[in-house]
Amino acid sequence: MTASWQASRSVGASAPRLRARHECSADEHQAVKTGSHSFVALTPTTFLERSGAAFPNRTALIHAGGSISYGSLLSRCRRLARALSRAGVGPGDRVALLMENGIHTVEAHFAIPAVGGVVVMLNPWLSPADLLDLVRFSAPAVLIADSGSFARIAGMWSELAEQAPRVVLSDHGQPMAGVDALDYETILSAETDTVMLDQAIGSELDTVAINFTSGTTGRPKGVSYSHRAGYLHAIGQVLMLELSRASNYLWTLPMFHVSGWGHIWAGVAAGCTQVVLSGSTTQGREAEFVAAIERHRISHLAGSPRLLRGLVDAVDAAGAQSAVSGLTVETGGAAPPTALIRRLEELGVRLIHQYGLNETCGPFVVNEEQDDWAALTPEQRASLRARQGVAAIHAGTGVRVVDDNGREVPHDGRSLGEVVMAGNTLASGYYNNPEATAKAFRDGWFHSGDVAVVHPDGALEIRDRMKDLIHVETDYGWENISSIEIENVLCRNPAIRDAAVIAAVPKADADGRQRLVAYVETIDPAFAEADFHAYCARELSVYKRPDTVFFEPLPKTSTGKVRKDVLVADASDRIGVTAARNRDVEVV
Repeated sequence: MTASWQASRSVGASAPRLRARHECSADEHQAVKTGSHSFVALTPTTFLERSGAAFPNRTALIHAGGSISYGSLLSRCRRLARALSRAGVGPGDRVALLMENGIHTVEAHFAIPAVGGVVVMLNPWLSPADLLDLVRFSAPAVLIADSGSFARIAGMWSELAEQAPRVVLSDHGQPMAGVDALDYETILSAETDTVMLDQAIGSELDTVAINFTSGTTGRPKGVSYSHRAGYLHAIGQVLMLELSRASNYLWTLPMFHVSGWGHIWAGVAAGCTQVVLSGSTTQGREAEFVAAIERHRISHLAGSPRLLRGLVDAVDAAGAQSAVSGLTVETGGAAPPTALIRRLEELGVRLIHQYGLNETCGPFVVNEEQDDWAALTPEQRASLRARQGVAAIHAGTGVRVVDDNGREVPHDGRSLGEVVMAGNTLASGYYNNPEATAKAFRDGWFHSGDVAVVHPDGALEIRDRMKDLIHVETDYGWENISSIEIENVLCRNPAIRDAAVIAAVPKADADGRQRLVAYVETIDPAFAEADFHAYCARELSVYKRPDTVFFEPLPKTSTGKVRKDVLVADASDRIGVTAARNRDVEVV
């Protein structure tokens, strides 16, 4: 070990804790803190200790550098934990990760919590200035990075001055001017594996990780969640996906996003084999993913509906339909179009449609297939599968849809309300942001800002974000319009790949009247504006028809969410006061 690696640590402030729906008694809190013969603190690091002992020779990971068994993975994580401890990392200290998908991210998710540290995931696709701002804000003691990602901020590193954390490069990267970086493999080779990963946990309520939100309207919020939340959510994902030691899971999610929906820990808990391709980006790699599905006999993967559309196209282009028959895919972030759901069924793919947020550790609600759906038509089944569903097994009964007064809305499929959630896998709060924490986590519930209806069968269906609900004036008064509802109708058109609908006020409009504007990505280049408006006239009520349409790629975040704030600003500049009123197009 070098002297710089053994420098003293700096302990940061812990994040505020969410008040539980049902507070624990003093005795229960004491048991949580001290442990007893019938109480052992829950922590996801236990998963690797168990799988390393149970399946020491089973392949844990297949990655760019080869493959590794569970026994070897356990040894490496123990040695990394000792190295971090030797460097002074201890309870509450943050260790930031700035890496593409790979084995080192997986190892860090077990080694950092093992010494009481907090995993801080950074999105390597952010701008250098935004990345540096998050490093400054989260104040990690150590930054583990791959050389490619770190090179993007190396030139600005001196701006951190004394705030700069120690840097460890994971891939034998070249030294960078002005940065005293250490080599990951070198620090591991100096350690032994004589430490257990789950023995240094002070309390299961301590923070295990911080994941940042997309941050479309300012600095991303750092979502803090506990060892207990990480453990229980991982178990929930094992059950939801039906993962087992026979499963082969392909990484098509970015690991930096909610720790890969919790699948880093879930895969190890199940003892399955995780296949990690180099890089985190998915766009344009669908053919590579299909080849990996065939080569590694993949049983499970997860991704956005956009990724699944690309995979279906790549499967059809390669004639690889048999390779995906029996595949289980988990999707979320947006409701998959019914046309995509039908095609996945035709291919023999099992679709798990879930809903969750950073603040719920990822998936929290799941669409539960019912036996009587088998008697329905494919279109009817697709419509039911497009709903988000009911509380997942680890969520219990902690999901409600409530009105402005906090009362549950009728289960009629029409009454809109806000989705609120509570449970053991909810975030503790936002790191160093008590105001945002108090606003979102109140009265024992997390207020999601998502608008939904509940159907008579109890299934929840997201209709919009509260901030994206569109208020329009009709002959009957003001109506709340769901942009998602319109988008789903548009995406049923076989010529449309993706769509986003927003309301914008032209800057020159004196009366401030909103226009509905659609942004559309097409599959068929011959699909024109007249075709679009004729389709809307057939399928949408008059007041739900967009006034204007732009055919162009949709701006999206690194996790696939449409940047509607960008579209609103763009539309306000581009549409004129005299924009054509296309809601009154005659049906032909």
